[in-house]
Amino acid sequence: MVTSLLKKLERAFCALLAALLLASSLTSYAQPYGSNKVVVVKVSGEIVPAVERSLTNALSYAESTGARLFVVELNTSGGLASCVENLMVAFENSSVPVCVYVYPRGARAWSGGTYLLMASHIAAMASGTTIGSCQPVEETPSGVKPISDEKYINALSELLANHARLHSRNEEVAKRFVTENLNLGPSEALSMGVVELVADDLSELLQKLEGYVLIEYLGSGGERVWKLVPRAEAASYEAVQKISFEGISHAQVEELGMGLGEIALSTLQQPLVATLLLTLGLLLLIIGIKTPGYGAELFGAICIVLGLVALGELGVNIAAAILMALGLALIGVELKKGIGALGVAGALCIVLGGLLLMPSYQWMISPEALWRVWIYTLLLGLFVASVLTVVVYKVAVARKQKVLVGADALLGEEGVCTRDIDPAGEVRIMGQIWRAKSVDRAISRGERVRVVGRDGLMLLVKPVEE
Repeated sequence: MVTSLLKKLERAFCALLAALLLASSLTSYAQPYGSNKVVVVKVSGEIVPAVERSLTNALSYAESTGARLFVVELNTSGGLASCVENLMVAFENSSVPVCVYVYPRGARAWSGGTYLLMASHIAAMASGTTIGSCQPVEETPSGVKPISDEKYINALSELLANHARLHSRNEEVAKRFVTENLNLGPSEALSMGVVELVADDLSELLQKLEGYVLIEYLGSGGERVWKLVPRAEAASYEAVQKISFEGISHAQVEELGMGLGEIALSTLQQPLVATLLLTLGLLLLIIGIKTPGYGAELFGAICIVLGLVALGELGVNIAAAILMALGLALIGVELKKGIGALGVAGALCIVLGGLLLMPSYQWMISPEALWRVWIYTLLLGLFVASVLTVVVYKVAVARKQKVLVGADALLGEEGVCTRDIDPAGEVRIMGQIWRAKSVDRAISRGERVRVVGRDGLMLLVKPVEE
């Protein structure tokens, strides 16, 4: 019975997988929206790998769809140095102008947020916002403390000044963000030449941009630098290229949020979650080694892999590939063995790996189509987990049932004595002749008997009293 159920499960699984692949292949590709389009991404919180990945994917999406402007609405206290540096390089090399907009009113772009602001083509702030406080810090057992090492301070102040110079901003003020932990509001930042625009919402920002042109020209040192200038002054520059924002206030605004992969990664990278995953993983691994056969070691290994991803010790793509491969292997073993725990663990691995592996946006597929792929992955995992739960239940029921073959199958059955039993004779039970011995009295031929036990291949019977 269990073997038949497993075969049906295997056929159903293959059919569902084929249907999902067919549906994915029929997914429509995204078409460019046209030239007058602005892509907006909101960042609120620390700049961690999940945020870096989300911004990088969204920027690639903006480039591939021909957007005129990529706007990052920023509200952050800082983030990881590696993530900030990677994003600065991505902004500098973007084919779409990047505008970092400190928003909403009262928001801040401290530390890593100011670094991103200096690396953007257009720096803007809303009323009541603050930028600055760029001195690096480190985590110690006693808490977070500033780094005062002159080597790091000089390196980071020059880094910020270099990016400010590439965008024709005040280099000395940029250095003071690091060396003095300088903080500025929008009016001070505008007058000191570290931002170009002050606007209270995106609509006002785009309206103000219409009066400007972003030009790239050769600076005094021969390097190519960017500058946002009023439209009337643009003709006075011998520009390498000019980007006009005429009509951008009527552009189609497309807001991109975090994909499921970034949401999952952001959740994993919370310090408490990472610690719990590693602790739980080690505990389950120990329990699984001490009491094998229940799948604790498998779930422990999954928790450890996710914990290493959360701590940044294991790359997201590598971890996703490991989880997907492990999930497929476990399901393959489950279809042959019918254990149950292996299939549930495999389904969990596929769902987690799929969430981590999927990018937020790709130039060849629309966000709606990618959302459907996520749904397919989740439904596939839920389907496998559900049917394997049924298998586990059926196996448990089958193991509790009494044996239905041999002499044990005759226990409790009634038949007829065919040769006097005194003390041994023969009986006919379920159409078969068996040697039998009475446990009560002598039994004559023709009397009805009931099987109450067996002794080897001899049945133990007693007469059925009328």
